Amino acid sequence: MSYFLVLDVGTTNVKAHAFSSNGETLLELEERLRPSYPRPGWVEEDPVDFITRILRLIDTSLEKLGKPLGIGVTNQRSSTVLWSRESGEPLYNVITWQDTRTRDIVEEFSSRFIVRMGRTLGRALNLFSKAFPPLKETRRGAYLVTLAYVSFGTTHSSMHLRWLIDNVPEVKRALQHGEVLFGTIDSWVAWNLTGRHVTDYTNASATGLFDSFTLKWSSNILNIVGVPRRILPSVVPNDAAIGEVKDYSIPLLTMIADQQASLYAAGVSKGVVKMTSGTGTFIDMNVGEKCMAGARGLYPLIALATRRRNIYLLEGNVLTSGSALDWLMEVGLMKDYSEIRESFEKAEGGRIVFIPALSGLGTPHVKPDAKGVILGITRGTRREDLIRGAVEGVAMRCAEIIQYLEKTTGIGIRNVVADGGLSRSDDFLQSVADYSSKRVLRPVHLNGSAYGAYMLSKNVYLGMDPVESWEEPIVEKTFTPGEPKEEFKAIWSRTLRKLV
Repeated sequence: MSYFLVLDVGTTNVKAHAFSSNGETLLELEERLRPSYPRPGWVEEDPVDFITRILRLIDTSLEKLGKPLGIGVTNQRSSTVLWSRESGEPLYNVITWQDTRTRDIVEEFSSRFIVRMGRTLGRALNLFSKAFPPLKETRRGAYLVTLAYVSFGTTHSSMHLRWLIDNVPEVKRALQHGEVLFGTIDSWVAWNLTGRHVTDYTNASATGLFDSFTLKWSSNILNIVGVPRRILPSVVPNDAAIGEVKDYSIPLLTMIADQQASLYAAGVSKGVVKMTSGTGTFIDMNVGEKCMAGARGLYPLIALATRRRNIYLLEGNVLTSGSALDWLMEVGLMKDYSEIRESFEKAEGGRIVFIPALSGLGTPHVKPDAKGVILGITRGTRREDLIRGAVEGVAMRCAEIIQYLEKTTGIGIRNVVADGGLSRSDDFLQSVADYSSKRVLRPVHLNGSAYGAYMLSKNVYLGMDPVESWEEPIVEKTFTPGEPKEEFKAIWSRTLRKLV
């Protein structure tokens, strides 16, 4: 049977999706991973476990469907692996993007003189650009303005690397002997499957080590952090096959970061916006073939890099979306997502203002220490009111970012393509449409990352340009903005301002 196999390498599981040549889902398999939490704030995973489970998924797919035409990989971003160049053995566990052990290192490096000077210069140029907008239109100008918002973060591989060099003797010794290789999850998978030490532009742009404006590893950041260039992988475009998977004679066609794969599935035109809602929500806008200056909480990344062109994005995030509803389940107020519909029908105890800052506030506020708030509780408040309040609170945060993207970029937004688990809820998507005043489209394939990687794999296999050959996704349902809810939005916004 002719099909493409997509490996979706996440944080809690690895999934295999088999798609026919016309996009029909033929098979879905899943292997659960086993994250470990050695200390508070530490989140690690066994690098070998990833490969063991990936190979098992490939074997099972071959048993059920035969050999695929090719394999595509999409993956969690920013997690860090170091391994021996000689033996291929990992030198430490994967430090995942969720890990916060580098908080003190982040503070130290973010307060260094050269970093502070960069931010000062960026702020000055940002103010100047308000009077002289063409400044932001140049690559150099956009880069310098973006410096106003640059800081190191606990998700950045740059900080993971600094911690590993300082705290793991095996890493320090191997580094001295020139035996260390660094990679994010895609690099680790590619090394084990094909023997090549590579990453792609989308993953590289999310490491905190890469300059998206010049399309190179940043010499400035490498010097500041003290990371040698020789340990970094080569960077390859998304439409160049990686190599042949050892022992299987199957081509590894492409690698692409999960959020970028989802954006590719949503569209390739400037102004396309996608919203992926899982534990948190990532909202990405395609800003075209010129890297646009970032803003507070909006990060310029590479959306897609082919041999003919580069497409860029700006990304904002809601740190707590699906996890806010998970919290309701943990405290016994909700059993599963099916109760959302019932709650919207039965809620009658008054509108609850729920600020879902259970893990801080992301874009545009960037307040990691902010705490959640629930207001409006009376003696008549029922659990349905709290569930509805949580869903509407997440929807308001999403709408806030959508409007911030439009205002910051000056690019009009017509539609928002929604995927991810929470997007199964009609009430959530209708709320986003109402509060953002944008149409929200729900495609048939809610796993946008896997479907985008399939589309990309197919075009690489056929030797077709991924942009010119892009196919519009089938929309399962459209949510049109309803009556304005300005009074509630005003109350919610006033409450939020007290937090920030």
